[in-house]
Amino acid sequence: MKRNQFKKLLITIKNNWRIAVVVTVMLAISGYILASYGMTKHYLTNIDILVDSLDEIPSAEKAQTVALLFTSPKMYDAINENLVTKFSYAELAKMIKVEPKNGTQIVSAQFDCQTSSDSYKLSEIYLGQVQIVLDEYEANARIKIISAPVEPQRPDFPDERLFTLIGAIFGAVLSVIGIIIIWKLDNTITAADNISEQYNVPVIGELMDFDDEIDYLGR
Repeated sequence: MKRNQFKKLLITIKNNWRIAVVVTVMLAISGYILASYGMTKHYLTNIDILVDSLDEIPSAEKAQTVALLFTSPKMYDAINENLVTKFSYAELAKMIKVEPKNGTQIVSAQFDCQTSSDSYKLSEIYLGQVQIVLDEYEANARIKIISAPVEPQRPDFPDERLFTLIGAIFGAVLSVIGIIIIWKLDNTITAADNISEQYNVPVIGELMDFDDEIDYLGR
């Protein structure tokens, strides 16, 4: 019984594998097209800046005060003056974070734009404004660029390769499910045992499958 079912499964796979391959390839291509043309791209440029004071006794409070200037509304206004497409204060606030670290402050900026050039340009504008703000404040503090901006070559989201892989996996799973459904619904008689199982009648005789036998007549 199990042997007959396995044979029927192999026949189902043989008859439908081309369709399964086409479905898998088509969904992989669909995933790529969706990522490339159907979704908004996000290019991220990252900057990490260390801020500390130059006092004889380093002051964590002064470092924090200076760092917070880099996230002030005045800073955002200065950035927007140099941009064609303006950002809201809330949008820019999400891109810039300040965290304390061992008496210093780390300013982490991640600029999210729809093109790599805009993302990189925004990071350069921000770095320029950081130095201007520091000079205006005349604080006994300094900044150190831990991570300099690099223009992104690919969008961080969506990732075409990831969406293509997801489409291919989904297509493969869908194909396997389809083959299993076809196999389960197939009531074709492939062996004498199937007749006994389905109709509960005895089998008197069975013809040989000459396709798998040697033609002893040499034809």
